[in-house]
Amino acid sequence: MAGMLGFENALWALNMLLAVGLAALVLWQRNYRSYYLFFAYIVAVLMQNLLFVLCYRLWGFNSPIAFRITWISQGLVTLARALAVAQICHRILARFRGIWELAWRLLLGAVALIWLYAWALSRGSWPYAILNLDRGLEVAMASVIVVLFVFAHYYEVVVESDARTAATGFFLYSSFRVVNDSILERWLNHYATVWNLLGTLSFLASLLLWTWAFRRKQVETVAEPELVPGDFYRALAPEINARLRELNEQLGHFGHAEGKRT
Repeated sequence: MAGMLGFENALWALNMLLAVGLAALVLWQRNYRSYYLFFAYIVAVLMQNLLFVLCYRLWGFNSPIAFRITWISQGLVTLARALAVAQICHRILARFRGIWELAWRLLLGAVALIWLYAWALSRGSWPYAILNLDRGLEVAMASVIVVLFVFAHYYEVVVESDARTAATGFFLYSSFRVVNDSILERWLNHYATVWNLLGTLSFLASLLLWTWAFRRKQVETVAEPELVPGDFYRALAPEINARLRELNEQLGHFGHAEGKRT
C-alpha cells in the first residue's frame, strides 16, 4: 500500500507540473482567447489540488472538513470541464446558428436532468449526490463528443485539429471516469485509493493530448466560412451541402435563431 501511495504521489506531482506547463503554454500562445473556458478549467484543476494540499495539512487526510471540501471542489471542477466541452461544441457548430441554437438548449436541458437524477439517487447523502452528478455529466460529455464527431463526419463539417484533439482528451477522461465512479459507488471505502490512482493516470493521458492540441496558436474566433461562388460550391458538393443547409434552415426557426435583422 505504501508503494502504491508513493507512486500515486509521484504521478500527482507529474500531473501538476504538466498542468502548470499547459496553462503557461495556453497563455504563451494566447489560446486563452479562443478557449477561455478550457483555460479556466485547467486553472480550476490547479486551484483544486492546491486546496487539497492545504486541507490535508490543516485537518488531515481523513478529517470530515477535508472530506467535504474535496467533494464540493470535485463537483465544481466537473462543471468547469462540462463548460469547456460545451465551448468546443460551440467552436465547431457556431457557424450554423440554427443547429447551435438547438444544441445549447439540449445541453442545458441535459444538465438540469442530470442534476435531478443525481439528487434523486443520492440516498440523502451529498457525497453520493456529487458522485452521481459527476458520473452523469461525464456520460453526457462523452456522448456529446461522440454525437458531435458523427455529425461532423456525416455532413463533412471541417473540424480543426486542435478542437478534435482536445475533444478526444475530454472523451477519454470522461469515459474512464464513468467506469471509475460506478465502481467507487459500490465499494466506496475499499476502492478509494485505486480510484485516485487510476484517475491520476487517465488525467495524465488527457493532459498530454491537450498539450499537443494547444502547442500552436489558434484562431481567436470562429470565423464565418469563406465560400467560393455559389454555382461552383453547389456543383462541388451538392448533396452534402443541400442536406446541411436544409437542416440548418429548419433548426433556424427553432427559438427564432435568425432573429430580426435591422
